[in-house]
Amino acid sequence: MTEQTSPETVATVEPTEAQIAANAATRRKKMTMAIGAFLLMGIAFAIYYTFVARFNESTDNAYVGGNVVAINAQTSGTVEAVLAEENQEVKAGQALVTLNATDADVALTQASAQLADTTRQIRQAFNNTGITNAQLAQANTAVTTAQEAVNRRAPLVATGAVSKEEFATAQDALAKAKAAQQVAQSQNNSATAQVANTDIAHHPSVERAKAAFRSAYINQKRLAVIAPIDGIVAKRYVQVGQSVAPNLPLMNLVAANQVWVDANFKETQLANLRVGQDVEIKADMYGSAVTYKGKVQGIAIGTGSAFSVLPAQNATGNWIKIVQRIPVRITIDAEQLKKFPLRVGMSMEAIVDTHARDGAVLGSTADTAATADLVTTVYTQDAAEADAAAMKIIDANK
Repeated sequence: MTEQTSPETVATVEPTEAQIAANAATRRKKMTMAIGAFLLMGIAFAIYYTFVARFNESTDNAYVGGNVVAINAQTSGTVEAVLAEENQEVKAGQALVTLNATDADVALTQASAQLADTTRQIRQAFNNTGITNAQLAQANTAVTTAQEAVNRRAPLVATGAVSKEEFATAQDALAKAKAAQQVAQSQNNSATAQVANTDIAHHPSVERAKAAFRSAYINQKRLAVIAPIDGIVAKRYVQVGQSVAPNLPLMNLVAANQVWVDANFKETQLANLRVGQDVEIKADMYGSAVTYKGKVQGIAIGTGSAFSVLPAQNATGNWIKIVQRIPVRITIDAEQLKKFPLRVGMSMEAIVDTHARDGAVLGSTADTAATADLVTTVYTQDAAEADAAAMKIIDANK
C-alpha cells in the first residue's frame, strides 16, 4: 500500500533574507517611480497653468447666432405664387413671392395718364407766356401810338386846327390803350408766375404728378417680394391665395455665411476678457475634428437677465445670489465657415486666450459705418427705374 502524507506534515518554506531584501527594494523602486511620476505631473501642470491655463477662459454656454431677416410684403395683394421653399438657397434680388397685379396695373395706368396730362398742361402754360408777352408788347405799342396822337393834337387845339372833340377822342383812345396795357401786364405777370424759375420737367405740378407715378410704379414692382440678401429660407408662413398686407411676415431668411457665436461667460470670468482677443471655438456637430478660429467682437453692457422681458427683482426678502452671465459676441473665420457651415442655434464651446489685454473692456470692434451684412441695395433700383420711366413720359409730352 502507498503511504499517504497528511497536509500537517508538509514543511513550510520560509523566504530567505535575500528574498525579503529584494522584495523591499522592488517596492521602494516602484514607490519612487510613482512619486516621481506624480511630481512630474505636478510640475507639468504647474507649467501648463502658468503659461497657458491661467490665460484661458472657457464656457460651453455658447450658441451660434445670425441675422434672421423677416421677409415682409411691402404692399397689399393676393399671393399668386410662392417661389421659394424652406431650406432653399436664394440670392439677393431673387423673387420669393409674387402678388396679383390687377389693381396695381390699373393704378399705374392712371398715374401714367395723369403725368402725361399734367405735362401737357404745363407745356401750354409755358406757351401762354409767349402769348401774353406778345399781347403786352402789342398793348405797349398801342399806348405809345395813342400817346403820340394826343401829343400831336394838344398844341393844335388852341389854334383851332384840331377840334376839341377830336382831341377828346384821342385822349379816350389813350385811356383805353393804357387800360388794355394794364390788363395785358396782369395777364403776363400771372402767366410768368406760373412758370417762373423752373422748366416743364421740374414744374411743381409735374413733380406732384411724377411723385404719384413713382409711387404707383414702385407699388407695381413690389408685387414681387424679393430677397434683400443672399441666404437660406428658414421658415415659410405664406401660402398661395393668401391675402397679405404690408409688414405681414411671409418667411424668414438666414445668411449662412454671416453667423457668429454668442458665448455667455460668468461675471467672474470677465476680468481679463478684452475686445479683439483670439478665441478657439468647437461645435458639438463636428466635435474635436474642427476647431474654429475667432475673435472677441464685443462684450455686452449688461447681463442677459437685465434685458429679459421680466427682469429679476432682487430687492426681496428671499433673495439668493446667483452668478450672472454676460453675453460676449465672437466672430468666426469666414473661410472656415465655408468649409464647415454652422446652423443658427447650435451649441458651441469657446476658449478665449486672454494673453493680449490691450483691447477695450466694453464696446465692439465695429465702427459707425454699416457692415457689409447689414446693407442691401436691391430696393434702390426700383426708385431709379421709376424716375427713368417718369422722365420718358415727360419727354414724350413736353
